[in-house]
Amino acid sequence: MAKLQGVKEKLHWPLYDAFFVPEKNGTTPPNFYSEMNKRDPRVLRFFVDVQSKTRLETNLQASGILPSLNSYEARALRVIVSPFEIAVAGGRRSRLMDNIMADLIYGSVTSLLVGEKVMIEMPTYYFPSGAGVSPGAQNVPSHGEPDPMATFRFSEPVAIEPNQNFRVEMTFPHGLPGAANPANLQGLAAIQGPFRLWVVLDGYLTRDVQ
Repeated sequence: MAKLQGVKEKLHWPLYDAFFVPEKNGTTPPNFYSEMNKRDPRVLRFFVDVQSKTRLETNLQASGILPSLNSYEARALRVIVSPFEIAVAGGRRSRLMDNIMADLIYGSVTSLLVGEKVMIEMPTYYFPSGAGVSPGAQNVPSHGEPDPMATFRFSEPVAIEPNQNFRVEMTFPHGLPGAANPANLQGLAAIQGPFRLWVVLDGYLTRDVQ
């Protein structure tokens, strides 16, 4: 279908991308530590590596850039954690561990970069999910209340212009918690798949009308 020249539409369109630890597919189960070290031992980058991901992990079509000549106004930034499993003696079991969640949200710094310019940078506890299952549910981790209003919102929208690179980085300044001894991983480092850690940019997409 042809585009209508000079006619744009603006719609509420969250952008999301996830760090993904897959399920066991061999003798050695993947974990947070091994998947992170495939990329960078201290930094997770979101909206950068999207080609091999499913629609559950990302809705971005190209790495670090909006499709076509679209522009975006980011109004909120959220960090969402899926349920997880960790290795224990004699096998695996699901566990809800407040201290593991604390390792993540108090041990990392999350930054939004647009055109290599830092637009915001704060410890991850500043960006609650505003989504997910009620914290009262059993064996389900939660980073905040499941209310879209219970999250961080920019006082002024952050603009992403057409063809402008952007990404979110989650940095562990003191290293990944629980990875001090790679032969005996603990806590966050020991989380096994399937596990997803999403970053969501919530805002408005402006695109051509077709």
